[in-house]
Amino acid sequence: MALTSEAIERCLMELARLVREDGALSKELGRSAPTFFRGDPPAPDGPGGVPEALLGARRHLEWFLVEHHRQDAAGTVAEALAEPLRAVTARLRTSDEEGTEEVADILEESHRSLLRSQTGIFEVEETRAGAGVWLRDVAGFGSFALAGEGLAERLKPGELVVGRLYPAGDGVHVASPAAAVVRGGGVAEALQRDLEEIRAASAGKVLRVSQGELEAMFFGAGDVPEVEAMAETQDPVGPRSEDPMADGVRILAEVGFTEEHARALLARLSREPRDPDQLVHGAGDVLGRILDEIAFETELDLDRARAALLRAWERISEPDENERTRPAAPAASPSTPGDPEDDAARARAIDAFAAGRAAGQDPAELISNLERELGIGAGPELDAGRPAPDFPGVVGAMIDEMKWELGATEPGFEPESLAPLEHLARFAKPIGVFEELSGSDLFRFATFWLQETRALDSDDEARALVAALRRFIDWALDAHEVDLGSEFLDALDGLEESLPRARRANDALGADVSHGIGDESAVGELYEIVELGPSAAADFESSQDRVRTRGGELMTVIVNDALRPHLVPGDRIRAEIALLGHATVHCCYPPESRALAR
Repeated sequence: MALTSEAIERCLMELARLVREDGALSKELGRSAPTFFRGDPPAPDGPGGVPEALLGARRHLEWFLVEHHRQDAAGTVAEALAEPLRAVTARLRTSDEEGTEEVADILEESHRSLLRSQTGIFEVEETRAGAGVWLRDVAGFGSFALAGEGLAERLKPGELVVGRLYPAGDGVHVASPAAAVVRGGGVAEALQRDLEEIRAASAGKVLRVSQGELEAMFFGAGDVPEVEAMAETQDPVGPRSEDPMADGVRILAEVGFTEEHARALLARLSREPRDPDQLVHGAGDVLGRILDEIAFETELDLDRARAALLRAWERISEPDENERTRPAAPAASPSTPGDPEDDAARARAIDAFAAGRAAGQDPAELISNLERELGIGAGPELDAGRPAPDFPGVVGAMIDEMKWELGATEPGFEPESLAPLEHLARFAKPIGVFEELSGSDLFRFATFWLQETRALDSDDEARALVAALRRFIDWALDAHEVDLGSEFLDALDGLEESLPRARRANDALGADVSHGIGDESAVGELYEIVELGPSAAADFESSQDRVRTRGGELMTVIVNDALRPHLVPGDRIRAEIALLGHATVHCCYPPESRALAR
């Protein structure tokens, strides 16, 4: 089968999970970081910010899996994980869920590709639109066909691709998303001269450059011009047309929206264009309101819907082609002291600023105008108008960072105490910027997604998840100044009791129910429990069970006895109500789920 970069990514994430679940391997991964980075790893608050910290962690993971020397074991970590991975794929092949066998095939083929992958410094020799690019290994002389949508339009001959290539079948390779593109005149030529000198001093003509050496050469302290993450050269939205709205409809149609619904949503999004300077979306904005509606009014996969809506919003918020290609105005030169004309211009700019403040105009806009008039702009290295890089899976990576940080700074810390956060990492995988995770997302995760996916196996796991969420929220605020919402933090007190109870209620339903995530056959309406009698009534007239509809109407129903020990007034159910009042319940939710309907 031909692999894609998404398939490789999925396998790496599964292997990372297996590493985390193995206490010895998890500690070994943490201890190996100074060796790989030759010092401290890139910090989220460092020059490259969170994106570079995540890419560094990914390069470290790749190196750890296939190059790390293990003192107490033979073979590589990736080879050692072959058996645990086979256990995962075996479970997938016996699952009744649609598509799991295909996922098992992807994981197995991607693991084989990882074992045959190689690192290097590759020069772009040729590009062909719609086909791909051809690379030459400048150290080892091999040639490689590189696949990837849009690569031919984003890479130019003479540029370098630095990092790991994965065999993808049919004679082509895919680049690791953590690889880099090195631009800048003369870099390839200077590197070639250095390699020739190394060859002249050694016996061999072919040089093999390890991932650790690449890290020191291109991502460490050395100053290499214009190093850009490979992930940024690949357009996650797909081919662009001249009609952004049509692109948006196509994106939403891929996850199940009808054309009519998609156009209605795009019209709402277009009235509030996505602000590239705003990192947090989905909390109190138009996207958040749309997601709340989707959660309880449709049966769409909420994870995929969120990712598609973000992509579509980005597309319709982009400037048109003329605006994209318009030359930027030249930066004003700082005025020369003593020049009367410049002194007068400065005075006019300051007077305009003062007048604007007195009139109550937007301070940020006034300051920007003043800086432009005085020629004080941000340096060329700052690009505030560019959206933050999007790396799906960022929440899982931040959970890993939290584990490493607490393990290094807190004596006696037990990584297993945070193991339930793997559910959050899976739920939030489509989120590509950590700051986009919101309190609303956490409500949706804890009160809706966990119940629909039947993710929790025991009451102890449910209580451990509540404790882990509380710790994650505190850490996000302390370490990254990301506020996930005090409202949700307050709700965790109630979830300590209601989450295990909702888990037991859904367990009592059995397996023969329709699920609301990724299942087009999901049925039922949402009701709130108002009152439950001591036992199921024999008929509608004698029933003491009352529920409230979404419109506020009270209804008399009959709830089966299996659910009664686990439901209390305020809980919500997704159910079908028969003519005689019998409620066929498909899913139960804790009372905190009311926050999603606000």
